[in-house]
Formats: sequence, structure tokens, C-alpha cells
Amino acid sequence: MSNVGSLYLFSLVSSLCVLFGLNFLFRKGNLVVAKILASEFLILGYLVVAAYYLMPENIVETPYFFRTVAPLFYLLPPLNFLFLWYLFHPKAKFKKIHLFFALPFLLQLVENLPFYLSSKATKITEIKWMLAQGDFFAFSPRFMWFDPICHVYAKFVMYAIFYVAMVYYYCRFRMAKQNQILFQKGIFHFWVIGILIFRFCTLFYIWYTFIFTDHGKTSFITTDYLLIAEFVFHLFYLAINPKLLDVKILAENLRGPEKEESVLTADEENRLCALADKIEEYFKTTEVFLNSQLTAELLGSLTGNPHRSIGQAIKCKYGISFRDYLNNYRIAYIEEKLSDPAYLAKSSIETIAEASGFGSRQSFYTAFKKAKGCTPKEYFNSRIG
Repeated sequence: MSNVGSLYLFSLVSSLCVLFGLNFLFRKGNLVVAKILASEFLILGYLVVAAYYLMPENIVETPYFFRTVAPLFYLLPPLNFLFLWYLFHPKAKFKKIHLFFALPFLLQLVENLPFYLSSKATKITEIKWMLAQGDFFAFSPRFMWFDPICHVYAKFVMYAIFYVAMVYYYCRFRMAKQNQILFQKGIFHFWVIGILIFRFCTLFYIWYTFIFTDHGKTSFITTDYLLIAEFVFHLFYLAINPKLLDVKILAENLRGPEKEESVLTADEENRLCALADKIEEYFKTTEVFLNSQLTAELLGSLTGNPHRSIGQAIKCKYGISFRDYLNNYRIAYIEEKLSDPAYLAKSSIETIAEASGFGSRQSFYTAFKKAKGCTPKEYFNSRIG
């Protein structure tokens, strides 16, 4: 591939990585897994750019990228693991103890600070000396504490440990009875399998290239095409499953099927119906349903009622889930507030969705079609007509 062709390819992949990363980073929703996926995409975007400028024909002209990639590879194994861990625990808040996984990254970052802070001329001199050695791991002790091959072994061990942990949690999640329906639907089963396959290939690649084959010193490493291939896999999977771009829909998929409720006594049914009435009154007086972050848990903390009782109360009186009840209120709000043709004509679908409390266009369309049997555009056009 020509140098210009490589530049176009790397620029395209890097741009897509950044766009997807920013999408997940700033998308409304409180799923930790979305933030971790965003971090992976953003790091991958930088790695692709750096890979191009670290090629032997470019590295002298752009010395600022030299040795900036290596520390990031300490972040990828724990991020891969945390992505799956929080994917399997969608209700979990971020655990501060997981920040310790970044210590090896910080260690190598500090180790490389003398080189990062050196002048451009010093960087170029160091790079030219390394190129003259014909050794990818050649280094000057004044700029590094450890031989780079030590970091390679450490990263290989990290990949192996976290890979075993990923497989363990996947098997445990797969065997849980309440999760069986997720694998029958295939919502994200092949996504997880694909990730595990790519992680194994990366593990093998590190071992074969840097450990088995003369410590990787016989040739300079250009682009890690496994990273690009993994991103393309993510992109393809999200393209054919666009609903997974909505973190709330993803969370609902991961929660699994609702448990069958036992037969209620008359007193229990009356208590739940009374609670449902209180919730309805609260909705009408506060319009809390306009909060795009509203969940049964949040409503429970606002009203002082257990969130499980709230879901049971709605189910008992109206025969629908709390999510459907909430969306029905939002849709009713649309019909009341947005029925003015003049307002409707100057308002986009995104504006309507945001005004009614939906966190995204996708969740708005899904809920509206479920409630009305048609798309919002079809519904409003029929009303205007």
C-alpha cells in the first residue's frame, strides 16, 4: 500500500474510532460499560494515528509519537476485561478499586517522561541511533529504567491474566439461568465471542512476534492490524445492531427477563394499587417523567418507596412494566404539548424526544412505535392532515 493510501486508511479508521468514542462518552445514560467502550475507541484512535507516524519512513519527521504508544498497551488488557465485567453487571457503579489496573500504565508513563520532555533535536538523535541499531528495543539508559523487553513480558502476562478472567466471567454469566434468554436471542452473544477471539489473537500475536521470534528484534513493527480489525468488528456489529448504541436499551437487554411474580393476596394487591395511585399523582404534579435519567431506582429514592415495589405496583394495576408506563406518560406529554402544528413544523424529532424526556432518538422511536403502532412522523402527519 502506498504512503498516501496508508495515510487515508489510517485517517479514516482513526476518525471513526474518535467519533464512536465521543458518541459513547457523551451519550446520555449512566452505564459504565459505555464509558469504558468510549475509552477503548479513543485510545484505539490514537494508536492508529501513532502507528502511521511511527513507521520507519515517517518516524524521524514526527518524533513526538515515539514511545507514546507503549504505555497505552498497559491500558488495553484491563479495559478489555472491565468492558466485559460491566457488560455482565449493567447496574453496577464504577468501582474505585478498578483504578489500580492503571498503575502499570502510569509507571511506564513516568519512566518515559525524560524522553517526552526532551527537545525535538534530542528525540531525533535518539530515534536515529535506534534506527542505526536495527533493533526495535534499543534504548538509552538515561531515558528508560527497564529494558523494553521487560515491558513486553509484563504486558503479555497482563493480557494472559485478564483474558483468563474474561473467559471465567463469560462462562459464569453464560451458565446463569436468568441469562439464558439473552443467548437465545443472540443480542450480544456473538459480540462477546468476537471480542474473546480477538483478545486471544492479540495474545498469540504478542507471544509470537515479540517473544518467540527473536524477541521481535529482527524487524520493525508497523501497524498492529489486529487493532484495526477489532474496531471494524465493533463497527460492523453495532451497524447491524444499532439499538445497542442506546445505552438504556442495552441495559434493558442485559437485565434479562422479568421473574414470574407469585399470586398476590387481596391485601398485597390493594397496597400495590394504592402505591400505583401515589406514583401517578406524583407524575402528574411534578412531571418527573421529563427527566431522561429517571429509573425505578431514582423514583424510589425521590418518593421513599422501594424501587422493586414501584415496578410491582405498576405491573399490578396497569399490567405493564415501569419502563412502558414511563414512556406512555412521555408520549401523552407529546400529544398534549406538541399538538400545535406550528410548533411541530419548526421542531425536529430530536427536539420532540428531548422535550418529552427520551434520552435518544432511537429510544423515542422504539417506545413510540410500541405505543402507537407507527412512527412519530407518520402519527403527526396523520394528525396534521
